[in-house]
Amino acid sequence: MQTKNTAATSQQEQKATKERLSSLLAYVQQKSKTIKAAKEVAAAAAKATATTATTATAAAKATAESAEVSAATVTAAKEATQAEVRKAPSSSSKSKGKDKSITKTRLPDYHFNADKQLAPLEITLRPEIEVRPYQTEALKAIVHQEDPDPQHHTASSGIIVLPCGAGKSLTSILVASAIRKPVLVVCSTIIAAEQFCNEFLRFTTLLASKTGMFAGAKKWPFNGPSGVLFTTYTMLVENRNRTSDSRRMSTFIENTAWGVIILDEVHQVPAHNYSIAICKLKAQVRLGLTATLLREDEKIGDLNTIVGPTLYHAKWKELADRGYIAKVICTQVEMSMPFTFQEAYDQMKPSSSMLGHSHHIKSLLAILNPTKMQICQRLVQFHEAKGDKVLVFCDHIDAIKLYAEKLNCPLIHGATPTDEARQLLQRFQIEVPKESPTATWAEKAAQRAQRTKQINTLFLSRIGDTSLDLPAATVIIQVSSHFGSRRQEAQRLGRILRAKKRSEKGFYSRFYTLVTTNTHEVNFSEKRRQFLEEDCGYGYQLWLVGKETEEGGWDISQNTDASGPEDDEVRLDPLTCHVKSLEERPYASIQEQKKLVAFLHSLKNIQVEDMEEVPAKESEVVGTKRKRGETITCKRRNNGRNKHGRGHVNFVRCINCSKCCPKDKAIKRFTIRNMVEAAAVRDLQEASIYEEYTIPKLYVKLHYCISCAIHARVVRVRSVKDRKNRAPPQRFRFQKTA
Repeated sequence: MQTKNTAATSQQEQKATKERLSSLLAYVQQKSKTIKAAKEVAAAAAKATATTATTATAAAKATAESAEVSAATVTAAKEATQAEVRKAPSSSSKSKGKDKSITKTRLPDYHFNADKQLAPLEITLRPEIEVRPYQTEALKAIVHQEDPDPQHHTASSGIIVLPCGAGKSLTSILVASAIRKPVLVVCSTIIAAEQFCNEFLRFTTLLASKTGMFAGAKKWPFNGPSGVLFTTYTMLVENRNRTSDSRRMSTFIENTAWGVIILDEVHQVPAHNYSIAICKLKAQVRLGLTATLLREDEKIGDLNTIVGPTLYHAKWKELADRGYIAKVICTQVEMSMPFTFQEAYDQMKPSSSMLGHSHHIKSLLAILNPTKMQICQRLVQFHEAKGDKVLVFCDHIDAIKLYAEKLNCPLIHGATPTDEARQLLQRFQIEVPKESPTATWAEKAAQRAQRTKQINTLFLSRIGDTSLDLPAATVIIQVSSHFGSRRQEAQRLGRILRAKKRSEKGFYSRFYTLVTTNTHEVNFSEKRRQFLEEDCGYGYQLWLVGKETEEGGWDISQNTDASGPEDDEVRLDPLTCHVKSLEERPYASIQEQKKLVAFLHSLKNIQVEDMEEVPAKESEVVGTKRKRGETITCKRRNNGRNKHGRGHVNFVRCINCSKCCPKDKAIKRFTIRNMVEAAAVRDLQEASIYEEYTIPKLYVKLHYCISCAIHARVVRVRSVKDRKNRAPPQRFRFQKTA
């Protein structure tokens, strides 16, 4: 058998070799024929070279020129393709992260009655609510219900521009009640979202269970397939360090198909991150609300593609004449600086940018001008004596703290906790009437208790520019502003347009702007007044503050071109009259002014610090503190760990976000909890057969990651000096007294 197999394989190999040889012979024959033909062609060409020598030179020149042209076209094509490659996003970048270039297109008209996919929302306007005529006009501009067939009713996306206090929230509620589909309300702050939620519950028959909240620490969706959810712009922006509840709510918002998205303060939407977050949401109608359709970066035109066109725009002056909003008298008070401050201001070198250190000190000198602070104190005293509620605005945190300290008034800024800010705003809204002689003792005691809680003057930073509903406010004093922002000027004016006393005869809200002469504030104030003067129709009075009088006031020269109305009872009284007060004027002596100037020079610019202060080799040192200008973060010497050479450390899970972190790096807290409620402890002890039975308790050790511990205020951010103190905090024990 083996011999037969070997013979068969040898025959197959012989056949294969014969086939290879035959194919090689055929290939050689074909090549020989082509070589002969090539030789014949070469001989004929050699004979023709003599005749074509003259023509070859001309052809060579033509080919050289064509070669240069082709080379130029090739280089141009290469540059064009390289430019296109630079502009086009690479595929690797798309694979690594999400593409943030979302198309911003205007939404088409929405046939809300014909849509059966979205769940209907049970919401109707309460019958006792009175709708103003311009709000009905704005509703008709958004929702088109002229067709007798309800299936053909449509809703358009767009922007409604109404003055502050004219009822923008009620207008959006009318639109939501007409469409009756799931609603998402996006506000600028947490307090604004809470106020919008209260407006929905007050004006409509919407159940509280149909409302959801995703703002700050409040995170819950609405019950059922349809409802109204309130959130803020910052909560919609993507963030990697989110808790599990925040991630769950963000996915809920992105996956839900919304009928209407109400964008409060829509002028903020053109910001890059906000526009991306809004365009990702599934919506049928986008409704924008604003009082100032202005942006200093000229991006306001992007709203036409992100939201839609302006469908309704009401004039401020027309609504004020009809009595829907308060009439306002705008006054610009200009005063000079004392010699000490003027000398310090002139000695400062001009900075290259508006955020430089020298401009920072100059702005502080202009804001904390002692004359300006004394005039602010006089205006507050005068209007408090008249029974007015005063709001004082200042953009600089260090300056507003000094103002609030010297005038002994409460303050709200960005670092103020939300609960504390909410309580201060509620106390500001308290209005106690004058005691009547016929009032009982109980009524007088109640009024006195309310009077101890009320606040008549409140200092606000930039956080109070928008979305604050304060009907009690009647006077605004603006100490400083954000450069030349026209939008901020109009928004601050809007805080006093919804005054409760607007229907009274002869009542005017007051808007004071304090400006230091011979400084940059004069140019900024002229630019800020453009919107109110040209678009809104408001005129500005001009008060030039002169020398002090013997009675305690100032000599005022008023600009006659912008005089006040005839029925104005205030006139120049706030600065010319003498207000009896036990409080001394702040920084009245020269020594106090010099101390204040020295204190201002020692302050650092929290926005930008000079890079020259940072040594070149300081970034190489481990464990040293870097300046704010450094881009590399400062690391501790032990990298935030406490291993002490123990090698591997086990990992634990954060109880809040389930993040995996080293055990020695986690923040640990030991808590003791009752197994039952406090109300049931007494019942269990009485029902027990033992006379003295102690209910066992739960001993739990909690682990937090660093971010959750800081946000939950388990630990607090300490300064560099306090961070070196390793001693445990002091514990207070209270002993029971017999």
